[in-house]
Amino acid sequence: MDQVTVPVRKYQASTMNDQYCANLDFSEELKQIVSSGHAEHLAAFMHLLPPEDTPYTISHLDVAGRTHMFSMLASVNADLAADLMKHFVDEQAADMIDQLDPGEAAAIVDEMDSDEQTDVLAELDIADAEAILDRMDPAEAADARNRLRYEDQSAGGLMITELLAYQLDQDVDNVIHDLRAHVEEYGDCEVRYLYVIDGSRQLNGVVTMRSLVMAQPGQMLTHLMVTSPRTVSDQTSLEDLEDLFDRVDYSAVPVVDGAGRLLGVVQRAAVQEALSESASENLLKVSGIVAGEEFRGMPLQSRVVRRLTFLMPIMLLLLASATIIALFQTTVEKLPILAAFLPVVAGLCGSGGNQAVGVSLREISLGLIKPSDWPQVVGKELAVALLTGLILGASLIGIVWLWQGNLPLALVVGGAVPVVILVAKCVGGGVPLLLRSLKVDPAMASGPMVTTIVDLFSFFVVLLLATWMLAWMG
Repeated sequence: MDQVTVPVRKYQASTMNDQYCANLDFSEELKQIVSSGHAEHLAAFMHLLPPEDTPYTISHLDVAGRTHMFSMLASVNADLAADLMKHFVDEQAADMIDQLDPGEAAAIVDEMDSDEQTDVLAELDIADAEAILDRMDPAEAADARNRLRYEDQSAGGLMITELLAYQLDQDVDNVIHDLRAHVEEYGDCEVRYLYVIDGSRQLNGVVTMRSLVMAQPGQMLTHLMVTSPRTVSDQTSLEDLEDLFDRVDYSAVPVVDGAGRLLGVVQRAAVQEALSESASENLLKVSGIVAGEEFRGMPLQSRVVRRLTFLMPIMLLLLASATIIALFQTTVEKLPILAAFLPVVAGLCGSGGNQAVGVSLREISLGLIKPSDWPQVVGKELAVALLTGLILGASLIGIVWLWQGNLPLALVVGGAVPVVILVAKCVGGGVPLLLRSLKVDPAMASGPMVTTIVDLFSFFVVLLLATWMLAWMG
């Protein structure tokens, strides 16, 4: 045991030596402990491992090693295993849980916070999730099944059910005695507020912890509570939750059903985390990762499928662009230098179209435009496109003329730019709105669609102008 824990203890004793700390790598020690099969040694090691090194160290185990590690922890310290899962995004945690025996997985999921349970189970196949739920504590499983009914970005999907709720007829002494008697049990609860309910769990009021601590002995909760507290429905969207927390200085808001019964609590931190995850997902989609989170530690087959989901349609769309060039094969044979300038026009105008995509995505996310606003969006893009197209086209005419000494070629290449960029910016501004109206995520599909349309149109315009020029010159 001493040999295993020396590196970690040395880390803790050397906290002032930042350079030394930054160079430590505990992955080899972890591999040795997992291989040894000593579950108690493993738990002790993970307790000592600095939190900032935990994701790196665990991710450097292979799939079999990670599975064995969590299997060992499930048998001796499932609570620790659940805490370690917090260091990973939901998809990673679900992948690790999915590799375990359902009984071992259930022991770990049982120890997770209610919102984390929902997030992880929602990432699993229905059959796998049910196999775990069947082996969980019945009360925990029933609560998890209830929360799995909600959209993940709704108040019901984000709420936690660990809260402090007391009946209308209780006083300060009752509550303080209960809190002291259940210190460990209430450790994961939202403790900044107490929720006052009746026998049917109807929310009647909220008591802040400050009010409770400063209250006189024997004072009734009904005299301390804020009546008609601000609540949100279990169906409230993430956007509406963001707006609420922007306007009020609450750390948490109670979630109620249609009858006003208390279901749980949605925390400000949970909303902020969900917004951050949403922004990260949008960035991944723009980058071509459209099937959810991807990490290099994931199984190879899963990663390949995720990549091909995006790349196969792109291949087909690019073949359509190649078809346009094939239609003008004779023109290309007569003027081969034209092939060098096709990607210039397509790339330049495609970038202009993606600028319009970016502005539309941003305005959609801020609630500034709706699908019905497409005429105004296209109209405003027209003015920008006309000016930028004329400036870029004139510049390109001069550059190509000086470079190639061929004025007709320069006029074809530069003259195509204003026409193509006009279409590119209008399409770029309008496609996200069209996709939004079709209930398709605009962040996922707008870029590829605009790029393909612009490529097709730019190739067609340049080659058509060149064909006309060659015919005119005889």
